[in-house]
Amino acid sequence: MKAKIKDIRVDRSAARITLLGVPDVPGVAAKVFSPLAEHGIGAEMIVQNSMRGGMTDIGFLVKKERLDNAIIVCRDVAAEIEAQGVSFNTEIARVTVVGDGLTEDASVSAAMFSTLADAGVNIEMIVSDALFITCVVGTGGAEKAADALRAALLLHNRGA
Repeated sequence: MKAKIKDIRVDRSAARITLLGVPDVPGVAAKVFSPLAEHGIGAEMIVQNSMRGGMTDIGFLVKKERLDNAIIVCRDVAAEIEAQGVSFNTEIARVTVVGDGLTEDASVSAAMFSTLADAGVNIEMIVSDALFITCVVGTGGAEKAADALRAALLLHNRGA
């Protein structure tokens, strides 16, 4: 099946939080995300990076308007679980390719990542499913990324 690209979107409404040096043990994700949920703070694009030495980093996005509360909660959780710290970044944007059959057509993600590389835009996080591929990038490169993707993926739709 050939994917059909419908839209390229840019969203600047989120911030990234990373819990650094989290012990890699069962139940740690529940200890991180349950208190956030109790405070009405939703998390998106959760990424856990396994590292050597029984430690991991857990990164995720929250709505910018919830960031201050999320940082307070995460610092409390970090102290409780003996994580090494909490970092955050508000200078990010999500650039999303929206379509049908995106995971069934490997050329779409390959074209997206190559296009962003050629445009000099660094990818910080990636999430995908059949209906979208989202890359988190720095806000400074968001429009450049979207413009480059629009040009490249319109060619994809035409079968070039």
